[in-house]
Amino acid sequence: MSLVADWDGTRYGVVSDLQRTMAAESLALLRLDGTEQVLDVGCGDGYVTAQIADQLPHGAIVGIDPSPRMIEAARQRATAATFEIGDVVTLDVTDAVDVVTSFNALHWVHDQATAYRNIASALRPGGRALVVFVCEGPRRSVEQVAMDVTRDDRWADAFGDFAAPFVHPDPDTFDTLVVDAGFEIAERTVVDKTWDFGSRDAFAQWCTVGFGDWTGHLPDAAAHDFVEAVVDRYTEIVGRVGVFAFYQLRAELTRPR
Repeated sequence: MSLVADWDGTRYGVVSDLQRTMAAESLALLRLDGTEQVLDVGCGDGYVTAQIADQLPHGAIVGIDPSPRMIEAARQRATAATFEIGDVVTLDVTDAVDVVTSFNALHWVHDQATAYRNIASALRPGGRALVVFVCEGPRRSVEQVAMDVTRDDRWADAFGDFAAPFVHPDPDTFDTLVVDAGFEIAERTVVDKTWDFGSRDAFAQWCTVGFGDWTGHLPDAAAHDFVEAVVDRYTEIVGRVGVFAFYQLRAELTRPR
């Protein structure tokens, strides 16, 4: 499995203020002259892809995502961008692009090595990639907490041999991975980010939308209780109600000429 399966694009848009804000920060790092051919990997509901399209009066952008419901939501936008169902692990680009972007998607890809090799292959020599995702850090992530909760007696039988649907690469491992894939690292930073949802309920709603890989194994009532248990345990780690904390890796990569 690569990028998370079939998220609900409509519900995602309702609770995606965090993703919108993080994407805006990342887009500020994206330098375009307006003529580039761009590929947006893990485009989700197309919100960020559409903003990039606005910066390409003489270029073009294609957004890909493996989730049909996300692509359906993306195609409902009034934008010059093109959207296609696509998976970075099986990506095969006929015409090389100038820039690849990926915002908060690649940590849902198990086969990291193949993903970055395919991204490098999609770029023309001298092309560049801007990737942003959640990485490993000293504090346990909300996804790791969710995996802890799957082992609770209440839900252990439902999850059986369930494998974590995410990967949070160690930053040093990431460096080796992308160099092996054929990239040079132009810039790489890790930022410890926090987001205050304003209430416990708002944070739980966000988790409900994003935890489909977990809650899909449970009936509705149990799914609600599972999310509540994750939120309770995670709050103990962060120490503040309604606050989400995560380590974000941002990297600009170049394919040598």
